[in-house]
Amino acid sequence: MGIDRADFVVALQEALMHAARDFGEIEGFRAHTPRVLATAAALDYVLMLARGAAGTRIVERDAERAIHEGIVRAVDDLIFAANVIAEERTGASTAFAHAAAKTLRDVLRAEGLRTDQRAFALIALANT
Repeated sequence: MGIDRADFVVALQEALMHAARDFGEIEGFRAHTPRVLATAAALDYVLMLARGAAGTRIVERDAERAIHEGIVRAVDDLIFAANVIAEERTGASTAFAHAAAKTLRDVLRAEGLRTDQRAFALIALANT
């Protein structure tokens, strides 16, 4: 389950934590901050699975499913957060949206998670 995948998990976790820390009080985002933090915390387990360091033997297909589901949730939560944050239209929020779009583009490509809805969301973030 390669290091690149673990790097993607760390990048997603870092972006979610940044969103909650620096933009958690934005009106449209405040109510979702606990979910974003929970997703970031759950990525610790995903990271252990991706690195093969869960500390217990887990059937490979179960580990793969857990990794996939964790990454999907993180992607969707980050898309939501970045869009809400981008609506603030400040220098910091625009920079966050652009950085999130790059991270998301890389993860979607690597994990095969591209859908029309996610692609359109990335276009919107990149054009913020």
